[in-house]
Amino acid sequence: MHHRGSGFGDAVRRFARHHYVERQIYLRSHGQVQFVSLSPLTQAIFAGIALFFFGWVAFASVNVVFKEQIIAAKDQRYVKMQSAYEERMAELQSAYDQLNGQLIISQERFLATTRALENKHRQLTQLMTQRQSAGLELNAMRERYAATMRGAGNSAQGNTILMTMDQESDGPGIAHLTARPQRAEGDQTFVVDGADGGPDIAGLAGGTHDGHNGTASQIDARLTRLDRAQQGLINSVEETTDRKIRELKAVIGMTDVVDVKRLTKNKSPRSAAEGGPFLGLDEGEALAGAGNENDFSKQVFRVSQNLRTMANLESSIARMPLAEPLAGYHETSGFGPRVDPFNGKMAFHAGLDLASDYGKPVLATAPGTVIFADWKGAYGRMVEVDLGNGFHTRYGHLSRIDVKVGQKIAFRDVVGKVGSSGRSSGPHLHYEVWFDGIVRDPSKFIEAGHYVFAKQG
Repeated sequence: MHHRGSGFGDAVRRFARHHYVERQIYLRSHGQVQFVSLSPLTQAIFAGIALFFFGWVAFASVNVVFKEQIIAAKDQRYVKMQSAYEERMAELQSAYDQLNGQLIISQERFLATTRALENKHRQLTQLMTQRQSAGLELNAMRERYAATMRGAGNSAQGNTILMTMDQESDGPGIAHLTARPQRAEGDQTFVVDGADGGPDIAGLAGGTHDGHNGTASQIDARLTRLDRAQQGLINSVEETTDRKIRELKAVIGMTDVVDVKRLTKNKSPRSAAEGGPFLGLDEGEALAGAGNENDFSKQVFRVSQNLRTMANLESSIARMPLAEPLAGYHETSGFGPRVDPFNGKMAFHAGLDLASDYGKPVLATAPGTVIFADWKGAYGRMVEVDLGNGFHTRYGHLSRIDVKVGQKIAFRDVVGKVGSSGRSSGPHLHYEVWFDGIVRDPSKFIEAGHYVFAKQG
């Protein structure tokens, strides 16, 4: 450091000697003259100090003179910077508000859609519960019927009648076949299949958390697929229910004696706690506001009414004498005109004669109440059962009676044993069906029952 300082001093001295010469300043005071000798170095130093002083004075003077302009320029720059900053912040705020608004709208739309889907899901759940409970009684009867007929050789006559459905007609068609009909599955399971990428609740929820992979479009697509699946489900239920109602009405129509409206008029349950002003459907929709959800609700209501109708039909059918009274028989005499087996004259036969082994159980063809269980002239030992809805069944020529008057019997309960009591030429069952006080052809009921109770597959 000392070496470098000495070098600088030498350079200043050389500069001073080169530009300045030694000068003397004479001072006269009180007749005396004095002088001050100024070396080149001293002159250089004073010149530097003077230059610095005058520079500072110039700078200060300019700063004082142009102070307002400088301050104004600085203020203007500051204002521009602040304006640019505020403009940028406004742009960011606008972008944020726009994004937030879109998020709020998307959230509200998502919540509204999910609420609508949840409401539809609740309606569908209630509908499927109603659908499942609709056929419980008839399904139980089918199982009981299958249990009593298992292993038995059925009628040699066979089933020659099967209903065919005409989509354009409300009435049943009749086709002549040699095989028994295959019973349609009573309880159908409806599943929203997600194997093809379809929606499911778990996937719908998971798509919004895994690395933000569930974008708005993906969520909308899932909701749309779920809505379509629900609509497809209700459409399937409606189609199946409508078809089932047509089939059930056709089964009743096959008996050729029973009016469907008369049979089901007292079957619709009514709540004791209902009321309110009557509003037409159009008026009510105008008050509630129509829309896709309302259309879905109307369809659910329509299907619910159809399910109630179907349940009423199934309940009515469950109380009709459609089953065969014997597990294994052959028909020896049909309903209607015939040659009397004893006197050879033309006579009217009021039932079916079903030959079977002596002592074979005679089974109730429908649930009801025993109103007669005793000897009855040409019938021999006879049991008569009141099924309700105007139906009665009679079982004659029994070898033994296993029920008593007033007893409640269930479907396929044993009412007696096959015999040959009364006006009979051999062991058989004389079976009659009565409706509204008029004897009917039992074979039509049995043929209809073949359709109802035929085994799947």
